[in-house]
Amino acid sequence: MSATDDLDVEVSRVKIAAFGLLVLVVAVLALPLIQGVLYSVVFGNPSILQWGFVSLLIAGVAIKRQSYALFILAGAVFLFLGLLIGPVVGGTYAHTDMANQLQTDAKEVDTLPNTSTEHVRVLPRSVADNYAQSSMQYPQYTLSSSDIAYRNGSYAWSYALEPDNPMVSLLGQQKGALYVNMTGTEKQVNVEETEFSNGRGQRFFDSYRYRSILKSPFKKHNWDTTFNARADGESYIVHSTTTYKWKFRLGPIPQFYAIPEHGSVEVMSPNDGIKSLTPTEAQQSSLLRGQNFYPYDIAMFKVKSMQYINGPLNKWFWKEGVLQVADLPEDGNDWPIAVPTDGDSPGLTYFIATEPTGSGNGVYEIWTIDGQSGEAAVRTYSESQIGPQKAVDFTERRSEVNRLSNAEAIAPVPVVKNKTLYWHVKVVSQSRSGVIYTAFVNAGSGDVTLLEGTEPIYAFLTESEVEDIQNETEGGDGGGGMAVTVVVTDADGEIVGTRNITVPKGGNFEVNVNDETTTNSST
Repeated sequence: MSATDDLDVEVSRVKIAAFGLLVLVVAVLALPLIQGVLYSVVFGNPSILQWGFVSLLIAGVAIKRQSYALFILAGAVFLFLGLLIGPVVGGTYAHTDMANQLQTDAKEVDTLPNTSTEHVRVLPRSVADNYAQSSMQYPQYTLSSSDIAYRNGSYAWSYALEPDNPMVSLLGQQKGALYVNMTGTEKQVNVEETEFSNGRGQRFFDSYRYRSILKSPFKKHNWDTTFNARADGESYIVHSTTTYKWKFRLGPIPQFYAIPEHGSVEVMSPNDGIKSLTPTEAQQSSLLRGQNFYPYDIAMFKVKSMQYINGPLNKWFWKEGVLQVADLPEDGNDWPIAVPTDGDSPGLTYFIATEPTGSGNGVYEIWTIDGQSGEAAVRTYSESQIGPQKAVDFTERRSEVNRLSNAEAIAPVPVVKNKTLYWHVKVVSQSRSGVIYTAFVNAGSGDVTLLEGTEPIYAFLTESEVEDIQNETEGGDGGGGMAVTVVVTDADGEIVGTRNITVPKGGNFEVNVNDETTTNSST
């Protein structure tokens, strides 16, 4: 071999080493993303490991016998059973297993848990996002996505104050959290400045996600359940994890499959690192009182598994008695919807509405999942109930709403009062600058009770006569004329008040605007 050939070999080795080092660096820096994918693929789909092992055994025999046909068989087994057919079969086994468990364990109830009369989920997430963004006074920081948190005896939309500037993300820390009260229509924003050594929005080794992965590498981390909160004088960050329990089924294809389970609740303190609590420990923790931490994806997996209760063939072909999750308006909530409910202590219950596949006849089952324990219950209706999408349609048909050119009804939330199911719909401006009305749509009758402001909402849930409240908001002289809604906004475009005025038939109206910062007025 010549000197030139030796040099080429050395250069090739250097290139390979450099490429390998680059891949390693990228893998280390992107650990949270890579770990999530690998864990879901390897532990959430046992077929890959199972049939991969079988393929290796066949390949070993092929090498020993020098059989090209066995090599082809080994590749085919891994490709078709490990990557294509196996995951589908494993998923079917898992859903069928969960459906059987849920049919045995879920409680069939005659009434759904009543909505809390102290903490009502009023403010839609999109309006809260607008309130939060307009209250930001930290130029080097941005807001994280939001989730519900229990704080100071009430529920709020919780946002992290994350570093926004790249250098701040690398060298700085999460500055704290911002909370928007969700139990009223008014803008109530609180900022809590608490720096986290390993916070949200920080980069690489100092980030909350990176530290969480290092603490619990063999779990699937549910980042969509992350929220900031404060209790017992301590600020913290929380998210839940999922683990998989492997089971084996002999036929029709012998294969392992994975059942998702609630793994743990990860709690990050500002300076004390992460504590990994078991689900039972989390339920008993005073720090997590009132919070919800049961994984959303497991709650949905449970309910969707009921599609397989009469077998996978029925689910795929005949669809007899197969449920589907009810449609939600595009700009609103996602299932499951977390709702504060009555109980011995504050707590959130997940609601999931289902309807017969392809029928469009409305909701016939409401599933509830406890926001901490994951305990499931189902309320089955003998007559179909109005679903969330129709509740929005009914609200928009009301004359008070229909005449507003720049408003729309969004974010239906299930509310239960005295065994009756309602959909709590919000009428907001298209800019999401505030809530104009809220409406309670009776899921049985379709009656719409339109309310203005926060106090009537709580009155609706506590007063025995609904009509009294409805009359207060639907007043008028009954003699014809025109109804006018005056919407007042501040300098930021946020709604600060509304007022309904009935103009008599043949009458007219004027609006006088007084600028209190000057002596000017206009009509």
